[in-house]
Amino acid sequence: MVGAAIAVVRAGGVAHRLVLGERISPGTHLLVASTTKSMSSLLAATYVDEGVIGWDQPAVDAWPGFRAPTPELTRTLRVRDLLGMATGIDEPPALSAPHEGCPTAEQLLRSVVNLPVAAPPDTRWIYNNTVYAAGGYLPLLATGVRPADVAAAYVEAIRSRVFGPAGMAGTRIADDPRGRVADYTRGYGVDIFDGTTTLPYGPVGSYAPAGGALSTLDDMAGYVRLQLRRGRSVTGRRVVSAANLAECWRPHIPVPTDPVLDPDAASAGYAMGWISERFRDGTRLVWHNGAIDGFTAYVGFLPERDLGIVVLNSTNPEPTGLFLYLYVLNLILSSRLGLNEGVPPKVSAAAAAARRALAAKGSTTRPVERRRVQPWLGYYEGGYLLALEGSRLVLHLQSRRFNLRWVDGDTYLMADGLLPGSTVVLRHDPDGTPALVVAGIDTVRREVGPR
Repeated sequence: MVGAAIAVVRAGGVAHRLVLGERISPGTHLLVASTTKSMSSLLAATYVDEGVIGWDQPAVDAWPGFRAPTPELTRTLRVRDLLGMATGIDEPPALSAPHEGCPTAEQLLRSVVNLPVAAPPDTRWIYNNTVYAAGGYLPLLATGVRPADVAAAYVEAIRSRVFGPAGMAGTRIADDPRGRVADYTRGYGVDIFDGTTTLPYGPVGSYAPAGGALSTLDDMAGYVRLQLRRGRSVTGRRVVSAANLAECWRPHIPVPTDPVLDPDAASAGYAMGWISERFRDGTRLVWHNGAIDGFTAYVGFLPERDLGIVVLNSTNPEPTGLFLYLYVLNLILSSRLGLNEGVPPKVSAAAAAARRALAAKGSTTRPVERRRVQPWLGYYEGGYLLALEGSRLVLHLQSRRFNLRWVDGDTYLMADGLLPGSTVVLRHDPDGTPALVVAGIDTVRREVGPR
């Protein structure tokens, strides 16, 4: 890894702070991705405190413009449901991953009605960034903010109601820190040759309530301390009521646990921007992670033990970034609480295995042949561009770029980027139109060929 920042906190202060590697200090800004979800639920809780919305209020009552995929869901989904991952509504893999930066907030809100329904409500955990972002905007819409203006209103509301009062003065909503803050780091990733590359900042755009915060170790430590202090900030200010903060921690739907890397977990459930986990001895851990191009984040706390953890790093989640917080968390759980003993070495072994597996994919690839890829160059649906840059075949999507390596036939691999090792297939549709398949994510047709 290139850089990391770790804090262990208690309600009364920071017990331990550690920065590792290059270009990182306690005040360095990193993207913290989906840990933003809990900040959006905290924002909603402040509006519940004021009586503007209610957790059990139908979303369509809070904002008459709300439309779910079915009339019944439109009538019955509550404010808490939009933040709870138990609606039964699914979303295409491409929608809230590679294409997050594409829609406006108004378009995002209008898109909910077209999402697929995969299960009845409260029967299955389905992670859905689109529905969550809509839930993050709902308190603003309930006050009369127009959908066209809600993205800007969200930025101002979370600044004035959460970041400022919580003592998170350096935290911003931003996809790219350049020009926004002075102290920041780039994100990095491991490629299919086991090398380290610098990655472009990943777009979040209107999905900000689900993952758009840019923060620092010190600010995130203050945020976790606010949780341990039951809604009172490190400055002593009451940010949210203890009751409505605790409501954000209450699980809605069970989520699976890992029997190898979390053997002492008895149960876990998704709450509102948090996962609430119980261990076999009754210890409760409330946590969430975050992952975006070149950055991985984790915040968690044990409310009855007065203990919290922040782990940030400037390394891509795949294949290694997610393992750092698992190592730190389980080192503390095992050494201090006697939970998940023997897990840290397993985490290290899993991280090493993930890197070896990715490097093994690299050994199967070859440089691209210009004549072979020429018929597919050009612009595709969804904003993709496939281009030759010197000897490299590069797939562009918004700010992202993926170097492609040839495997065999029409099959290529992403050598780097957010999803290194992912398969890309170049094919012709039955009508002869060139098409591009990003396995498991997107299938798009070419719109404009090369000049």
